[in-house]
Amino acid sequence: MADGGEALEVQNAQRRLLRPEEIWACTTCAACMEQCPVFNEHIPLIIEMRRHLVSQGSVETRLQEALTNLTRYKNSFGQSPRARTKWTQGLGFTIKDARKEPVEYLWYVGDYASYHPRAQAATRATARLFQTAGLSFGILHEAEQNAGNDVRRVGEEGLFEMLREENVKRLEGARFEKIVTTDPHTYHVLKHEYAGAGGNGHANGARVVHATELVGHLLRQGRLTVHRKLDSSLTYHDPCYLGRYNGIYAAPRGLVTALGARLKEMPRNRANAYCCGAGGGRIWMEDVAGVTERPAENRVREAGKLDGVTTLAVACPKDLVMFEDALKTTGLEGRLVVRDVIELVAEATAKENHA
Repeated sequence: MADGGEALEVQNAQRRLLRPEEIWACTTCAACMEQCPVFNEHIPLIIEMRRHLVSQGSVETRLQEALTNLTRYKNSFGQSPRARTKWTQGLGFTIKDARKEPVEYLWYVGDYASYHPRAQAATRATARLFQTAGLSFGILHEAEQNAGNDVRRVGEEGLFEMLREENVKRLEGARFEKIVTTDPHTYHVLKHEYAGAGGNGHANGARVVHATELVGHLLRQGRLTVHRKLDSSLTYHDPCYLGRYNGIYAAPRGLVTALGARLKEMPRNRANAYCCGAGGGRIWMEDVAGVTERPAENRVREAGKLDGVTTLAVACPKDLVMFEDALKTTGLEGRLVVRDVIELVAEATAKENHA
């Protein structure tokens, strides 16, 4: 076994090979693993290195604030759990509490969809769409907590395990048959990394589906009717945790075409899609030093170059936030709008407009 001096020398050599800021720059988008010709698995190694940095307290201020909020409030916004369902105000109907009455679908809403003002608009549209379809659905209300996907990706394994254990108990206390979520990060972790999942698409014995899959099913069943076709061209961005991680490419595109819109693909799409920059906890961190263009800025410029396209459709609350910010910094605001595909379906199937 190496003595203290030799161990320090090894640590210093490792730092010279890979700096902490390079470890934190990863978005865990999995593009490297998708493209690697010899099938190297880079992300598990990066997460392991992050765990070491977390154990040493080598965490930037903004990330530490998010982790503190998650520990104290069980959400990254530092908001009271009682404020989690404020987005339901003004809906005109009450969403069931799955802890108190049985529902077919438990909707696991997620932090950004619950707390961020822009994402809340898409969340309300989703609720109205479910209500229009006559879907039996409910939420956990103030008992819902962050599902922990990005907590695990930043290397805070202890906090992830605590969240998972508490969330499993909450799920066990609710009455539902399936789980639906609009958040790909929540979708991935519930489907693959919770007790009872086993990689088979189940959490606590319930199948986990993304909202684009469910809404497509409701359209095919005739439970939703398109009243206003979208006579326009738009493009669609594949979220990393929905696309590369879970292979869901057809469902959101099916919604776009069902509305009558003309889908124009960006050069980088499906498994080759470019990341928005939010994953792996990057949404909680400062921009990487020396970077002149953020991933989200690069992506909206790519969308903005498509002839006749004025709408960038997304299927992730974090994409809404990242891309709308990027429109402002790239000068594309007013020329390109970012919309969640569920918002587009809700507008096209609504019998009347909602504020």
